[in-house]
Amino acid sequence: MGRSQFTNNQIIWSADVPREEIQAVIDAKILPEGTVIKLDRAFFATEDRSFIGYCQDHGYPVFCDVKIDEVPVKVLAIARAYLEYKPFMINVMGAALSNINFDNEANPKDMDALKRFTLDCNKAGTLSCVVTVLTSKTEEACQYEYGASSKYQVLKYVKAAHDAGMSDIVCSPKEAAFIREHKEYNDMWINTPGVRLPNSSSDDQARIMTPHDALNAGANRLVIGRDLIRGDKEISILTRVAENYEKILANINS
Repeated sequence: MGRSQFTNNQIIWSADVPREEIQAVIDAKILPEGTVIKLDRAFFATEDRSFIGYCQDHGYPVFCDVKIDEVPVKVLAIARAYLEYKPFMINVMGAALSNINFDNEANPKDMDALKRFTLDCNKAGTLSCVVTVLTSKTEEACQYEYGASSKYQVLKYVKAAHDAGMSDIVCSPKEAAFIREHKEYNDMWINTPGVRLPNSSSDDQARIMTPHDALNAGANRLVIGRDLIRGDKEISILTRVAENYEKILANINS
């Protein structure tokens, strides 16, 4: 996709900060309305899911990054607890595949967990997303765990997500161009963590790319956390987020 098509909800803020700081950014409208806020499983371990509604009521769609990986019945139970609040998007691990039966809608109990998850998301008006290979995994770890490179393991999960009717995937920007070579999956949106500005620390991420390069590689949305809040902790998070957002836009348009 060309950079001229860039819109606010193509940046997802991975908001790994306390609730009061997220709320301050929302209330002050530091990020443009439409910017997606990603809240993960650690956040919901201590905070009520009703905060999804607070964010969305103020113009900030929520991506529930809960990475569900359970037996089929529990995948659905966990998902429904979040879907009650109709988030913008919610994800499930590709490894939640159960029986690869994507067709028997007449008897949902016989269907694969990914398909049942997708149907529940569709009912709620929520985008269904599969997590492929975590961006923190090195190529050595992928070979050890999967017996395959990251891009070929990602492609397996993309096929499963596509067959289950899912709309979105999460993968590193390193795999985006490879996925885009497979035209049958071009209707799927790619959400890429591991996005870093030039000269930023990679932190715990192994397969990274700049915002500009990730979009050019075929990503649709950029998941950015640390590079939105970097800076002296003595400086207000409002100032840091505002300044860093401008740096990200400058890189995208470079």
